[in-house]
This record gives sequence, structure tokens and C-alpha cells, in this order.
Amino acid sequence: MQRAQLLLLLVLCTLVAVLHISDLSLQAQQSLTVLSEDGRYELAVVSVNDRQMVPLSDLAKTFALNVREDTLADGLTVTHRDRVVVLTATQGLASVDGRVVSLPSPPVRTSRGWQVPIEFLSRVLGLVIDTPIELRRRSGLVIVGNLHVPEIEVKYTVGRGQAQIAFEMARPAPYTIEEGPRHLFVKFDADALDVSLPRTSPDSLVASIQLGDEPTWLAIELGSEYASFQSSLLTGSGMSRLLVDVFSAAATAAIARANEPATATEGSVSLIDEGVTPLQELRTPVTVRTIMIDPGHGGDDHGVVGPNGILEKDVTLQVAQRLRRAIESRLGLRVAMTRDGDTMVRLDERAAIANNSKADLFISLHANASLRPEPSGAEVYYLSLARGGDEPRREGSRNRMVPLLGGGTRNIEVLSWEMAQVGHIDRSAMLAAIVNAELRRQVEVRAREAQRAPFRVLVGANMPAVLVELGFLSNPTQERQLTSTPFQEALAEGLFQSVVDFRARAEQRPTTTPGSNGAPREQP
Repeated sequence: MQRAQLLLLLVLCTLVAVLHISDLSLQAQQSLTVLSEDGRYELAVVSVNDRQMVPLSDLAKTFALNVREDTLADGLTVTHRDRVVVLTATQGLASVDGRVVSLPSPPVRTSRGWQVPIEFLSRVLGLVIDTPIELRRRSGLVIVGNLHVPEIEVKYTVGRGQAQIAFEMARPAPYTIEEGPRHLFVKFDADALDVSLPRTSPDSLVASIQLGDEPTWLAIELGSEYASFQSSLLTGSGMSRLLVDVFSAAATAAIARANEPATATEGSVSLIDEGVTPLQELRTPVTVRTIMIDPGHGGDDHGVVGPNGILEKDVTLQVAQRLRRAIESRLGLRVAMTRDGDTMVRLDERAAIANNSKADLFISLHANASLRPEPSGAEVYYLSLARGGDEPRREGSRNRMVPLLGGGTRNIEVLSWEMAQVGHIDRSAMLAAIVNAELRRQVEVRAREAQRAPFRVLVGANMPAVLVELGFLSNPTQERQLTSTPFQEALAEGLFQSVVDFRARAEQRPTTTPGSNGAPREQP
């Protein structure tokens, strides 16, 4: 008798162990948010053998399904009114009224019941209930029916005296912008929003960007230096972009002066002259077709040498090659490089190569160094004209009489080499702000804003130009990062997205109307 009891206990322990082991791969992971005309609710998601699945019993309750298990066939029959679905536990296939639909995995029976892959919702369930179902994996939304749920990616860029919030919409929706005491409310005419918000730190212009009190509102909490705003809407290439620029009092005043007609004795007013980094859309749309990438140093000029012997010239060339491949393969644009190998190119020659190639953008890549090993992070620069004050802007071009073929002379404007970048400073500032923001999404960036510096390599570039310090080779940890494939790919992706963003802004003309305190506001 005692022996029988021990045997029974052993069997029970074994059974418990087997059940425990069978559910080791079944873990609660997250939930999906189901949106329908009846409202929203959460649908549990579990991970079975590293696959996301939902309990079939939950779907049965929600969508009035009848589930019958066929133990002999090791499968299931799911019915809804006159629709019949047959599933088997051995194949990732479903038969919907005789129509075969593929699934990434078969249903799985666990101690908690039958689980089906989340793709069952959009691929099978929509056919069963005769209602379109859209599964958005990134945001975890399940949209039942013909609801209008625009996908919005929010990006934030800050400059000196101005910040810009960009709402990129793959599924555009009408909107209005309302100004409160310390908030801007962007209200979309939609059933719900599928929003990706940026991770931002509070600053003097924008304290936060978050969902509003209503499910279709986004709230921009304004900072202490906010004075006015403007909005612009760009459309094209299947994407709409709503831009909301917020300004400090100094920037608002500078814009007002820049928009005033110049008298015979007055020159044009530049936002750079007023100490404001302009982020508003380019006033004259340009075409971006050729990108010049400048890998710093090369040949006998090794640049910075890291503590473990890594050379700046090698890092810049590797990142440049990754960036070139990304632009050529994903955008189809022409890409030129000041050097393709380990060759020496003088500083002035680099801008000359870009000018002769008729490049539309110039991106110079470098690596940084410090006397201390601690500093790390990327930095973004555009040209500073501070050494000459404002005189370079007024004296950069001269009228000169030149002889014409057949006799006579003509008065033409001649721009000196040193002043080639002057006419592009505003666009370079915009490009630098974009690069700073996009790199920040991928890697560590030291400064909150793009910085200005008198780099010689940028002086002669006759197009928007920036210099990017990819990181500090003097930091042993960052030295290892700068040679790793994932980190270089992250740098290249940030620079690639900067080109995409700048090109989208440059090649489209926005329509703006006045906002508060004289700043423009758009009404859609």
C-alpha cells in the first residue's frame, strides 16, 4: 500500500513538472488596444515560444464566435453565423469557407486554452465577421471597421530662439490649432490617433509634447520664453507634414523686421544677424539631387588617434561609405565623396570638389578629441562668421565691371571664395538643427542645439553645409563604439534621416498665415 502511494505521488509530481515545463514558454507580454465603433478595450497578448498570440476564448467572447475543438483531427472549428474557419495544430494555415489563408504559426494549446497568432486578427477574423480589421504592430492597435486613425510621428527640433514640432502623417486628417494660456492644442478630426511622441527634455520654448485631454488632441506645453507661433502644412509623396514653429520674443521681432520692405538705404535683415537660428521652411524651394560627403582627413593626415590606435581618417571614411550606400539605395540620389580611399585632400579642395560637383548639400564628417578621457557624444556645427561681425554679410559680394565679347562692359556681382557660404548660412543653420535632432534619436549628442564655429572646410562651400563630430576618439568607450558596426549604422541612419527631412522641407513650399503676436498661423 505504501509503495502504491509513493508511486502515485511520483506520478503526480511528474505531471506537475511537465505542466510547469510546458508553460515556461508561455509568458504574459503586453496587450493590444482594440478600436471599434463601440469604443476601445484591451486584448491580452501572451508570448508562446517567442511568438505573440492572443487567447481564442477572448476573441470568442468579443466577436461572438463559436469555437469547437476536434480532438481527433487535432484542430479547431470556429464559426460566426454562416462563416466557418478550420484550424489545425500542425500547420500555419486557416481555411475560411474553403479559402486558404496563411498564418505565421499554427494555434497552440496551453494550460490556459487555445492561443492563435495575433495575425489571425487581420488575416482571418476580418473575413469571418465580414469587417475590415487592421493590425498595427508598432503601436499595438487593432482597428475594427472603417475608422479614421491617422498615423502621426512627432519630431522636435530646437534652435536659438525658435523650436519646431513636426507632425508627419501617413494618413492625413483635418486639424485645427488652438492657443491657450500656456498650451497649443492641435486637434485632429479623426476617430482616434496613432501617435509616436518624441523623447524631449524641457527647454525655454517647449516644456513637453503629450496627448491632450481628448483622444484626438495633442498638447504642446509652452516654456517661459514662448511669444508666438506659426504653422505650415506640406503635402506630397504620400506624406503630409504639419509644422508648428514656436518663437521667443527676440525671434518674433526679428521675423517682423525681416518681413518689412527694405528702403533704399536699408539692407535685408537676416535672422542669423539677429542671433536667431531659423528653422522655418526655406523661403525659396530648392532641389536636392546631389549630396557631397566629406570624410575628414586621409592619407598622411591621420586626424585624431584613439588610445587604442583607432584613426579618425578610418572612422570617417567607414561612416561616409555607409551613408552613401543608404542614400543611393533608399533615395536614389547622386552621392559624391571628397575621397573614396585613404588619400590626402586639402581643406580648400574639399569645398571645391563639392562646388564643381554642383552638390546641393555638403556634410563633413570628423571625430573629436579632448585632453580628458570623459567627454563623449556627437556634435553638429555650421559656419560662424563671428570673426568679422556682420561685415562679411554686407561685404561678401562686390560689383565688378567685366569686358564683354565684341566690346563693352557689364556690371556683375562677384562672390569671393571666403564668402561662398555666406548666402547659405540660414539653410546651413536649418540643416545643422535637423542633423542635431535626428542624430539625437540614434546616438548620444552633447549639445542641445547645433553650434557655430569658423571651420575652414565649410567656408568655400557654395551650398548648405555642416560639420559633424561623430564622437570622441579620446574616450576609450566611445573609441570602441565608433569602430562597431551597430554604432556606425546608427550614425549613418541619423545622417540619412537628416537628408530626408531637409530635402522634404526644401523641395516643398508651405502656406502660412499669421498666428498670435504677429507670427503666422495656418487654418487648414
